[in-house]
Amino acid sequence: MSKESKDVKLRKHISKWQQVFIWIIAIAFIAGIALWALAVNYTPGAKKMKRTLEETAAYLTKDGTPLKNETYWVFPEDIEQVYGNLLAQYGNPSLDPVTEEPYVKTLIAVDLLNKKLMLYYAEVNNIKPDKNKVKEEVKKEIDELKKDNTKLQQIKTQYGSLTNYEKELTRQKEQELTIQAVRDKLGAVTDKEIQNYYDKNKQDIINKYTKAETSYLTFESKEEMEKFVKSAMEKGVTQAASEASLTLTDYTLNKGTLPEELENMIFDATSTLVSFPYNDTYFVFNVKSVQKVDTFENFKKSDAFNEIVTNLKNERFGENFKKWKEENKIAFEIRDPVYNAWYRALTSEGKDLLTAYKKFYEEFFTEKEEVKSDIPAEQKAAFLVIADRIIESTDTALEAVKGDVREFEKKVVLSIYEQVKGSSLEILRRMKEYYPDRKDITYDYYSKLYDTIKPYLSIGGAYYVMNQLFEVYQGFADLAEATNVDVKIRADSYYKLYEMNKLLDDPKTAKGYLAKLKELKPDYSINFDSAEKELEDMIKQKEAEATQTTNESTQTTNNATQTSDTNNK
Repeated sequence: MSKESKDVKLRKHISKWQQVFIWIIAIAFIAGIALWALAVNYTPGAKKMKRTLEETAAYLTKDGTPLKNETYWVFPEDIEQVYGNLLAQYGNPSLDPVTEEPYVKTLIAVDLLNKKLMLYYAEVNNIKPDKNKVKEEVKKEIDELKKDNTKLQQIKTQYGSLTNYEKELTRQKEQELTIQAVRDKLGAVTDKEIQNYYDKNKQDIINKYTKAETSYLTFESKEEMEKFVKSAMEKGVTQAASEASLTLTDYTLNKGTLPEELENMIFDATSTLVSFPYNDTYFVFNVKSVQKVDTFENFKKSDAFNEIVTNLKNERFGENFKKWKEENKIAFEIRDPVYNAWYRALTSEGKDLLTAYKKFYEEFFTEKEEVKSDIPAEQKAAFLVIADRIIESTDTALEAVKGDVREFEKKVVLSIYEQVKGSSLEILRRMKEYYPDRKDITYDYYSKLYDTIKPYLSIGGAYYVMNQLFEVYQGFADLAEATNVDVKIRADSYYKLYEMNKLLDDPKTAKGYLAKLKELKPDYSINFDSAEKELEDMIKQKEAEATQTTNESTQTTNNATQTSDTNNK
């Protein structure tokens, strides 16, 4: 395997505190499927103004000198545009403005630069897209657009006419297909190389990619299992399961899950039904399909083939592209101080971590070891990435600096907090850890976290945020019950617990917290009479629903008993 380039490493070095959404974005960029969209500020016939290098966020260089062609420059609005489109694709999630937003925008900046590097390679090597392919792709999208009158009108409004849009779409498709042509050329892999890779890694490929798509049932006795198998052979598995009131469970069986002899019974099955005892349970498997990669021909017909060939092409592309950049001294420079700091933090590794740490220290700290006040909070946050990675590193060479790193990290966190206060959940979390006696910060942290999960609670989706829910619930409970905490914080915590339980459809528990709130602070800004009545109504409704359910259950049981008695007679 070749050494990874920095832009790939950038996507991998993600600290433990970053959210699931960030992983989605990272995966999207690794796969090369950045969510492009056409320019939202398109102005038909607008005269193109000449820009200056000082306006850029980043640009390509040759021999360390910026390329003069603006095509190879990235402007702040380019990054903001892709960022906005990306958020829109994911339903406009709320990202942490200090830690998540600059991280995503740095990924976008690097992705744009890498695409510009490929376009520059295409220019130098005279690689152009297939004109017929471009026309075909544009026609396909235009034809689809014409089927949706609402979108068509939006396009005409935004671009002035469908013709203007088609011109912009053509330009985009030319770029996309040019980039793909570069990837195809630099990432070419021969059939012989694929065969050699398979032969060399055959056993690993067999172990990883051999699989069977199945559904199964379990039984407590051999007799029950055999009875079902007989029925299934006569009527089919689905019908037999339905008649026996059994539910088949879908399951993908991979090698190494069961003992080898049992797996072979499924992978080599001559019948769709396979049954056997295992761990005091009797299994019946319905084998729907089996993927084998035990020969090169079977491998070529499997899902594994495309996956492995794609990986080989990507690896080859990375090697050749890196070689071309080094030989021709082609690189990029990130001017924006925030993106530059994050890029350095995310791509430094090994011994470079110490170098990056020292450089950040020089940039962010005064001679008196105080954090400079004139640096953007988003830029300072890059220091936290380096600090986390040094502290978590197992490299013994970094042991000597870990104590200092932790102290300086604490100062950076405090400095950022003083700039942004409660707008960053991650900074609040770190402040809570560093200053446990600051109950106002603790309350702000739990309130911020509660705000992120509250929408889920209001639609019955507590299951999706269960871990955060437990943390928030316990956090507010501790604050509410603490006697050494300011009364306002305790009262606000009781209110949050009351509201939370109401959203969780637990009016009895909510009523208990409301009573504690009233006792602690009777002048709290809530109409207690109205709130109590609302909870009483909810309790009565739940009791009525429970009674109705009980009655229906009793009626069903009585009907079943009467039917049984009639049959017996």
